[in-house]
Amino acid sequence: MAFTNVTGPNNATVQCSANATFTINIGAASLPSIGWEYRTSAAGIWQNVINGVGPAGVVFSGATTNAITLTGVPSTLSGYQFRAYYSNPCTAIDFTAPATLTVVPLVATVNPTSATICRGTILPLTLTNATSPTTAVFNASAGLPAAVPDNTPNGINRTVTVSGIPSNAVITEVRLTYTMTHTWAGDLIMNLGAPSGDVINLIGLINDGTGSNSTANFTNTVFSSDNTRPAISGAPAPRTGIFRADRYNTIGVGPNNLPTTTSSWTNFQNPANVNGTWTLGMCDLGPGDFGNLLSWSVTIIYGAPAAGVWSSNPATPNTMWLDAGATVPYAGDSRTTIYVNPTANTNYSVVYTTAAPSCVSPATVIPVTVLQPLGSVTQPVDRSVCVGGTTSFTVTAPGGPWTYQWQESRDNGLTWSNLSNTGVYSGATSSTLTLTGVTRSAPVDMNNFLYRVGVTTSPCAGSFTSNVVKLTVNALPTVTISATKLALLPNGTSTITGSSTPAPNATPNWAWTRDGSPIVGSTNSVVADIDRLGVYQASVTDINGCRNSSNQLLIEAEAGEKLWLYPNPNSGQFQIRLYYPGVTSEKRRIQIFTSAGSEVMSRDIMLSNVTSPHYQRFDVDLTMQPAGIYLVKVIDMYTKKAVSGFVIKQAK
Repeated sequence: MAFTNVTGPNNATVQCSANATFTINIGAASLPSIGWEYRTSAAGIWQNVINGVGPAGVVFSGATTNAITLTGVPSTLSGYQFRAYYSNPCTAIDFTAPATLTVVPLVATVNPTSATICRGTILPLTLTNATSPTTAVFNASAGLPAAVPDNTPNGINRTVTVSGIPSNAVITEVRLTYTMTHTWAGDLIMNLGAPSGDVINLIGLINDGTGSNSTANFTNTVFSSDNTRPAISGAPAPRTGIFRADRYNTIGVGPNNLPTTTSSWTNFQNPANVNGTWTLGMCDLGPGDFGNLLSWSVTIIYGAPAAGVWSSNPATPNTMWLDAGATVPYAGDSRTTIYVNPTANTNYSVVYTTAAPSCVSPATVIPVTVLQPLGSVTQPVDRSVCVGGTTSFTVTAPGGPWTYQWQESRDNGLTWSNLSNTGVYSGATSSTLTLTGVTRSAPVDMNNFLYRVGVTTSPCAGSFTSNVVKLTVNALPTVTISATKLALLPNGTSTITGSSTPAPNATPNWAWTRDGSPIVGSTNSVVADIDRLGVYQASVTDINGCRNSSNQLLIEAEAGEKLWLYPNPNSGQFQIRLYYPGVTSEKRRIQIFTSAGSEVMSRDIMLSNVTSPHYQRFDVDLTMQPAGIYLVKVIDMYTKKAVSGFVIKQAK
């Protein structure tokens, strides 16, 4: 049979010193012959892969199989490309597309990655990397080949013994490899049991448990504890490749004699559990098709615990030790585990170096936060605030860091409720509780509410609850203003006086506005005249420190027909005022005559119903005229209505 649907290999990315595997799927071709080639870059010359030591000390294995493994990959192999070539008696030699190997820097991994501890705690930091992996393969032989009974959940079990895995090994991967014939692969269920008694489901009726995969056979099929591997569902026969467990999250699936107990590979990779008897259980749940297990094996990939060089920041005083009692100082040599007991926040670092190949990790930083014991507490104090104002309660608790929870009581301490950052509250879980826009009216009167805060530093000791403090909410003062007159003639004034309940504080603090703009005045009264008409308003701070504004008061002009000439008598300088209703625009003419009838001045004035005041001021200067009596006449140029009066200029 010729080659059809050959797939792979895929690009691979590994850390320096790790292993890499490239795999192809050659389908159901008969009598295949497979080999591998590599080149140093996309422009390099292809060279044959030979099992054993290769370029830069990497070790090749599987050079004549569908899966080639590189053990101990150095950084210098990054960018190398690999391809497979294949043939059989029916097909000439052919090549796959190349796959590229990317080697990334070694990463030192530490448990824990970070920590928060109480002062006085001794914390272990452990490098969890493994040295260059060892691959141990345990081939089963007893009871093979083994027929899987058709259409029964009882199935069969086969076992293999694993031994020689060191108790301190760091197991990075567990694999089950098998080859079997089966005329309908979707009928098969397969479980793997570890010496610990844990059983994990590998196949549960391929194709997402539907059993719909009718293609036949499994050849060098591998299931791995690496759950990043692809699922076997949908993989074409004979499924040569590495896959994750098909339905490993389904507890209970499996043959009756080896049901699933776990969805996790954790215990399968615990060195305390791996030495002993491993069990493979299989059953067939569909009629009319048969399976025959030809071979199977368990592979344990492991390394020795790695050791690294540790450092701390700050470096002094020393807080790194070799023993759990923190009595033997760490001296800077390579160690898998150190113990630390910082008294302040400290960053610990570790650098891990491999010998063959030579790889050096960048420093991995492990921040350790130290919770300090409780110091001298500054309690919150009572607060007074005005309606609508902002205030805060603060507790100072040296040490920590602490967790805060402020509480409120509305019934004089009978019951308490936790606060959250809603409504008027913010900082409900911080050292300072802020109240913004406090109220003293429906729906909530906050006057005399009580507050306290609980402070903890779990899991450390030193928790406490603060003193109870009271919130006093003072109402805003009632401020009113009144005037002696609300309408003024040109020669009149009005005194506007303010009052406040509660009384103003001792400091002069009245502030006045006219038509919304500030005017001079810091006492409780101001004087208005014909040139200072408008809407008056006052604001004041009371004895509780609360500030409010008064009612608005309109001082306006009193209508009249009189022509105002003042001062009169005068030295020649005087004002002319005549009421202007401001309904429509007007044009007025002012004329001044001597007692003999001679005109000494004539001037036209435009009055705007938008901008002109009711008593438009017009200044006259007759200082150059002789003393005497003068006639002043004002004429409405539109209606021809005229008003007149006499003014006396006195002699100098």
